Amino acid sequence: MIARIRLERWRAYETLDLTLNRAVTFFVAPNGVGKTSLVEAVRWGLFGKPAPRRLGQAVRIGHDTATVQLDLLVDDCAVQVTRTLHRGGGVRFAATADGDPIDEARYNRLLQRVWGADPGLLEALIFGAETKGEATAFPIKDHLADIFGVTPLLQAAHSIKIRRTELAAKIRSLRNDLSGSDEAIVAATAAVARLERELAAVAEERSAAEDAAARLEQAAELARGWAEYRLAAHAYDEKVRELVMRMTGTMQAVDADLAEAIAADEREAFTQLESNLAAKTAAEIQAARAASGVELLADSTGHCPTCLRPLEPAERDHALRAHGGADHAAHAQIDQHDRETARARERLTAISRFRDALSALRAPVEPDGPDPGSQAIDELDGARRLTSGLAERNGQVTAQLEAARAELSRLQRAEADQSRLTETARQDSVMEVTERTIHTLADRYLTNYIEPIAREVGHRWKLVFGADGLHFDADGNLSVARGEASLAMGDLSGGERSTALIVTRLLLANTLARASSVWFDEPLEHLDPRRRTAIAQTLVSAVQAGTVGQILVTTYEENLARRLAAVAPDTVGLTYATTDSS
Repeated sequence: MIARIRLERWRAYETLDLTLNRAVTFFVAPNGVGKTSLVEAVRWGLFGKPAPRRLGQAVRIGHDTATVQLDLLVDDCAVQVTRTLHRGGGVRFAATADGDPIDEARYNRLLQRVWGADPGLLEALIFGAETKGEATAFPIKDHLADIFGVTPLLQAAHSIKIRRTELAAKIRSLRNDLSGSDEAIVAATAAVARLERELAAVAEERSAAEDAAARLEQAAELARGWAEYRLAAHAYDEKVRELVMRMTGTMQAVDADLAEAIAADEREAFTQLESNLAAKTAAEIQAARAASGVELLADSTGHCPTCLRPLEPAERDHALRAHGGADHAAHAQIDQHDRETARARERLTAISRFRDALSALRAPVEPDGPDPGSQAIDELDGARRLTSGLAERNGQVTAQLEAARAELSRLQRAEADQSRLTETARQDSVMEVTERTIHTLADRYLTNYIEPIAREVGHRWKLVFGADGLHFDADGNLSVARGEASLAMGDLSGGERSTALIVTRLLLANTLARASSVWFDEPLEHLDPRRRTAIAQTLVSAVQAGTVGQILVTTYEENLARRLAAVAPDTVGLTYATTDSS
């Protein structure tokens, strides 16, 4: 039983401290205050479900953690369990049994041992199974199978089912390809042989073409060398012509052999330079003599400076004019020779630069061998195109051959698979019969046990609705017969579904397990007033009859809860949750 509930920062509750001191407790609150939040908190605190990621924003706004703490009385053992949820999804678990710490695995084993069922079934019985249109309401089959020792049979059936799934996939695969006939294999073999011969012929032709291309390569290379030589010779001639054009007027025989022309002009210019230098020297001597004679005549006292005879004034003047004219003529010759010497030197410099520029040019060298002509390059290009085409054809035939070999291999496997198909289908048939037989035997055991419970479920339904129709089977399925149709839980009205689940949970909690506490979240709200009263009285009667030890009901039906508490004050208690207390 659950004796005390403490919540901190859980959804709408900043704090909640609730002591359950009655066998039946009605938790009364208006809509939106937190009735379902309380049930969700206890469910998570007791079993750790739902998983933290499904709790959403269970941590109250403005806080980082929420805590649920439950005080339990489990077979005279005082158990306290505390779960703390962090906003990021992390969970911390702590529990004690009679004051001694226990881990979560030992805590779950304790509940399973004392309450007589695994945690999954206990959760469905205590808080209700999820029914969203599916037929299954309660996961009881494995529980019953353990009780009656049927589990090995069900495990064997499950193994057979897995094996049948594998066989079904294999059968589909084998049936998808039944093409491995003798005729298809013969045709595929012939196609492989034909492509092998074609590939050999293409390879031989390709080898011959490659040999021819190799032979043509040398001639084409020589032809390319001659083409390059002609281009280089033309460029060389253009450069020489440009130099010669620049030397026009400086050299005389530029159309003759250039080396001889340069040497001849250089000799001529050098000879002219030497001649000019010698003539200049002679002129300079003549000028010096004339200047010396004029100087002597100017310094003499009327005598000839050479013969020392007396000179008449007229003779002296005539001699001065003669020497002065000679000096002037000599200086004119000196200037003329300076100009000619400069031109000779410029010509020598120009000839030297021309020779250097010409020497800097490298005349191209003819290739070693006669020119085979441009057709050699064309022939090589043709040989290469042929080789490339044959290589491409070789690749195509190789791909076709590989595909043909793969097809032949597939057909051969298909031929072998056809014989395996019959054997596989035979195995599947045997396993199908075996699986059906095992399930029939297991269902017989389980149905025999569940039949009294199913009758009681139908009886309780009839008391409320006044008609037969609710069925409960060994798989935990609830359904309602309507004429020839069978409706699952999700197809029923809210009142019908609520009633069916309430009466079934009360019975199963006592017959399949020893769950001492059962919680109902707003079970009365979908019922009309008469049935609402009947169901509420049934819940109180279940505790009074010892079916379960504790029931908690969330509701906003305060008046009904007050009437029941007034009739059975020792059994029924009310507690309230309002926005002021949350």
